[in-house]
Amino acid sequence: MGWMTYFSRQWGDVPPLPAPVRVEPVDDLGTLVILTEERFTVTNPEHVRLATEVHQVLDAAGLLRDL
Repeated sequence: MGWMTYFSRQWGDVPPLPAPVRVEPVDDLGTLVILTEERFTVTNPEHVRLATEVHQVLDAAGLLRDL
């Protein structure tokens, strides 16, 4: 899970995600998931915790798969 990740609508719908994550539609093509408004850094434990939580939710929804 990166700071911003795009999901094509073909992969399925993005489930509700915890705050402060933003989920933005990209026309009828897909969804952009933005983890945090501030610059993401792996040295910030809150950023790492949030990325882990969002990764788990998206994986459970079947949106994370090998390309």
